[in-house]
Amino acid sequence: MRTRFTRSSLPEPDVVDAARARACLDATALKNNYAVIRKQVPGQGVLPMIKANGYGHGAAWVARELLKEPDLIGFGVATLGEGARLREELGPRARRLSVVVFAAMSPFTEEKAQFCELHGLEPVLSTEDAWRAFHKGAWAERLKYHLEFETGMNRLGIPFAQAPVIAREVGKRPIEHRPESVFTHLASAEIPDGADCRKQLERYDSIRQAFRPASPGTRLHFANSAAIWNSQTYGVDERSDWVRPGISLYGVAPWRDAPLRGLQPVMELRASVVRCFALQAGEGVGYGATFRVPRGEKQSVAILAAGYADGVHRILSNQAGVWLNGRFERILGQISMDLMAVSASTQVKPGDEAVLLGPNVDIWALAKKAGTIPYELLTSVSSRVIRDG
Repeated sequence: MRTRFTRSSLPEPDVVDAARARACLDATALKNNYAVIRKQVPGQGVLPMIKANGYGHGAAWVARELLKEPDLIGFGVATLGEGARLREELGPRARRLSVVVFAAMSPFTEEKAQFCELHGLEPVLSTEDAWRAFHKGAWAERLKYHLEFETGMNRLGIPFAQAPVIAREVGKRPIEHRPESVFTHLASAEIPDGADCRKQLERYDSIRQAFRPASPGTRLHFANSAAIWNSQTYGVDERSDWVRPGISLYGVAPWRDAPLRGLQPVMELRASVVRCFALQAGEGVGYGATFRVPRGEKQSVAILAAGYADGVHRILSNQAGVWLNGRFERILGQISMDLMAVSASTQVKPGDEAVLLGPNVDIWALAKKAGTIPYELLTSVSSRVIRDG
């Protein structure tokens, strides 16, 4: 007898869609990675970067899992919307922690400052105009804030030469109106002995020398994941108070050949098999039939419920592979919006799951095939992929 469902008894859409494609999140791996990072920079405050929805993992999930970790300063986001959503998700229990908004205050407006005040956000001021407008509006009396200085990235930041002037101005203000932190961002932190990096460090040191005596309570930082991995070379312990881990937090080495040092992937991207069949010699699969079975051969095929709308880059068509039932299987033909074809053994059946990202996948090698970097692969995992963690 067929079961009849009512609207109220039907499962939620997320439950149904989880059988299609899902990102399995490992909280134990996340906390392990946090510990690996702390071990390399003992005594530093940690400001995890969870912008872009926690590098695709879910910003609120990452934050909740890390709330009780030692040395946690707060969290870094890119936009005001990210910050507000994070505050709403975390609620009162996280009010003691900072939510620092890194890339939203230029050009500065009163509305942005009011938004920060309403949602408990700490803005980064990264242009001279923003700094002047912020203080003209007396916002330093109402908001915690941070200053970014340009030392060579040539993106955002107040020119480093202005640091002595601004430090003197800051030093004249009450302690509670001074910046929480002052920082810069290294363009090539994975190459600590490079000329550009050395120049940036010299400029950062000049900023540090200006602010240390003028505002002793203001924290200093420059170290992203790559700089953390080179912490002894950079003298992170002597040069900074905080670190800002990003990609390493999610179990990815900061550059292609960097040692993992115990990092573990936090995300395993899985897609369900929805059909299995065999192709005969000469038959193709997918748009344009860019894969055809060679003469005299047969090919067992599995269709997976994931495509480029889920974050599987189309450029990987006929280039990369997946793990399916303990074997590496090739992507066959063009990846389409919602589906993709892979080689398969005859034992594979509908309902089995293939792993597209995870412990058995070299994410740097996969990124190379896609002509990109792991950051983009992770942040490409779309919102319709259910996060399971």
